Amino acid sequence: MSTEAASNSKKSRRSSSSPFLLLPDDVVLKCLSRVPGRYDLKLSLVSKALRSLVCSPELHRLRSQLLPKKSVFLSYHIYQGPMDPSPSFRWITFRPGEKTTDYQLEQRSLSLADVVPTHRFGHAVSVGSEIYFIGGRSVHSPELWILDTRSGHLRTAPSLKVGRLKYKEAVGVVAGKIYVIGGSEERSQVEVFDPQAQTWDFVGEEKVTCESRFSASMKQKVYMVDIDGRVSAYGPREGINSDATEVPSDDMLKLVCVVKNVLYGCFEWSGLMWFNTKLKVWIKVVDRDGKDGKLELYSFAAAKMVEYEENIVFLWPLGNIDPMKKDVVCKLIALDSLGEEIRGRIEWSGIVATLPHNILWKDCLVVSG
Repeated sequence: MSTEAASNSKKSRRSSSSPFLLLPDDVVLKCLSRVPGRYDLKLSLVSKALRSLVCSPELHRLRSQLLPKKSVFLSYHIYQGPMDPSPSFRWITFRPGEKTTDYQLEQRSLSLADVVPTHRFGHAVSVGSEIYFIGGRSVHSPELWILDTRSGHLRTAPSLKVGRLKYKEAVGVVAGKIYVIGGSEERSQVEVFDPQAQTWDFVGEEKVTCESRFSASMKQKVYMVDIDGRVSAYGPREGINSDATEVPSDDMLKLVCVVKNVLYGCFEWSGLMWFNTKLKVWIKVVDRDGKDGKLELYSFAAAKMVEYEENIVFLWPLGNIDPMKKDVVCKLIALDSLGEEIRGRIEWSGIVATLPHNILWKDCLVVSG
């Protein structure tokens, strides 16, 4: 914060009746750093002095120090054609630095071609610093592979009791355990994997199918979302719930993620929307001024969408001057709740990586540690 801004801020505080605003800047910022970011918009309406502190880069830095260190994991393979005998499977990670404009790629690549005979992993979920690849190498694969992102070591783990088919199964993490729903030829029992015990078990006697394209974990449930936005949920206690969902007309869902127990979807035409679990309806995310249309998200081009430190990260490819390369563009969207609205603002955008032009993107996850 500049000297002039700090001086004006202190003058405003002296005229304020709140004892909190009479405290030194560093003390107020430390207090604000422990307030969830979703309340920033409401706090900024209290006074000009408080607004200047809420918008301060120092507040972002203090909050980042309180959060667990996380990285965005992006996996891909280089496409050499359908007859390529050993396609390579690689991954990179990146995270922001001290400032919001300091995003840097951590150039860590790993080829799994010598370990795994094919790159066709199934669903992937992260638990801590590990990524679990479930099924996907055959028509109904029961395999489980675990990648330790800190060491780069990939290992096999106990297989599922029932083979599963990718895009016909839902996978989610509830209370640290991995749940797998559907994905077999017959109505299959839900299976749960305990990472601590390294064991699979059936959950009760319930048999369910899953026809959803996307899945995400929220509020101790696994949410399953179809390509048109229809939502159902599975809870270990409640079982399956398929209440009717009001979906955007003639639109296609491309990506989903969960931020602070809110399910978000990126639709091809409608852009970024959030799902109201009470009303069972998708609602548009507007810009910080409460208006529609200013929050440009490149919905058509968006390739990946993931939660990162209570924000949404969008990634998409962009042509490079070198025709043999493509840039990876990142856009960080901060979210605020105001009444029944959720508003978004572009916190940062830029190029975070340059990769070969012929890559095929696979999984995008957030890992800790």
